[in-house]
Amino acid sequence: MPKKRKQRLLVLWNQSEPDVYERFQEEGARPLDWDPERMAAEVTTVQDEMDAFIDALREGPLDVVCVNVEDDIDRLIAAIRLHQPDVIFNLVEFFYDDETLEPNIAGLYELFDVPYTGNTPHTLAACQRKGRTKLLLEDAGLPIASYTIVHREPVPRPEDLELRYPLIVKPANEDASGGIEPESVVHDYDALVERCRYLLTEFEQPALVEEYIEGREIHAAVLGNERPEVLPLFEMEFDDSEFNPDDEWRPQIISYSAKWDPHSKDFYSMEPVCPAEGLGDEVEARIRDVAVAAYRVMGCRDYARIDMRVDDKGQPFILEVNPNPDLADGSAYMMCAEQSGRSYAQTLLEITKMALSRGHVPEEPAEEARSASTDLMNRKYSKRPTPRACPKCGAALPHRSETAPPERAETAPNEPAKTGSTSV
Repeated sequence: MPKKRKQRLLVLWNQSEPDVYERFQEEGARPLDWDPERMAAEVTTVQDEMDAFIDALREGPLDVVCVNVEDDIDRLIAAIRLHQPDVIFNLVEFFYDDETLEPNIAGLYELFDVPYTGNTPHTLAACQRKGRTKLLLEDAGLPIASYTIVHREPVPRPEDLELRYPLIVKPANEDASGGIEPESVVHDYDALVERCRYLLTEFEQPALVEEYIEGREIHAAVLGNERPEVLPLFEMEFDDSEFNPDDEWRPQIISYSAKWDPHSKDFYSMEPVCPAEGLGDEVEARIRDVAVAAYRVMGCRDYARIDMRVDDKGQPFILEVNPNPDLADGSAYMMCAEQSGRSYAQTLLEITKMALSRGHVPEEPAEEARSASTDLMNRKYSKRPTPRACPKCGAALPHRSETAPPERAETAPNEPAKTGSTSV
């Protein structure tokens, strides 16, 4: 009887540019420019996070291989062909510094017929386009802030769309808080035009304009498929009193600098709390119901994070559906997993098993078969039976190898982009 080999997990990630956090580590701790008595917080490098990630996975029963594809599609394909994985842990969030190519990488795994963790190309693409996400959530009756999409100037006047100030202006196709800063929250038309013009020019993409929800920032980490589980809720608390002695109104948002720049004041004005406290049973139940509904509407699988704002009436509003949240140890998602009683390794293995369940358990090839072709396409299609007779007329059909491959159908042109609607 053929011997079953150990199942192989291939972890694929992508880092080609120098990691600025490595430079911070090399320079060592230094005082902050705006407060010489305070030292900049220590930050972990991407490589540090990947080392911890792989160490955790190796606590499980799988043979773990890790490859940084380094923006090289040939390297990615070679890694799949060389290692012949039973499952891929997909950590590739961009290619050629372009986040819009993220769904294409998942599509490549589909073409190789290798199960992989996380969401499908369809879900990744839909969630990346914030206007499309808003339309789908709105159509499902889920709570979102009133919004519009600005594709070009002139910028429509909010009062004509029944939008109320303050408004927050975001890039329509960006993630990781890209393009979001305190200036993103505007209180008048001139500021709105300026911010939209900035995004249209600098980010070369439409601007999502939505009503700013004053309230608590709650993130719901969701895990699972048939019965998605909402893990203990995460809250990002804001406190800028140390840097705002006059108590001037400032938007409480997770800006790009607050998330990534350890030399920024905003970086020190946020405090993660998990589990979130004082929501009340009714409000927490409502948040959980909305999170699961959004997860299903967007076609999520395995894991995702639903970010919301909860107003003073306890009403949650969906801000984002993040189908590929950060899974580094200590991230918001993993804080929620830890509070659910799972270790870091257990959570990663659970996600891996979900993907494995979509595949099969391979067997060690017999000795005489070891010299067979390693070309994936030849091996795959040689196993598919060819019908010997036409099911309609009964005429004999040639063997697959005697027929020329069919011509590829001409690809239909892309549909024109749809403008966003306003939900009131």
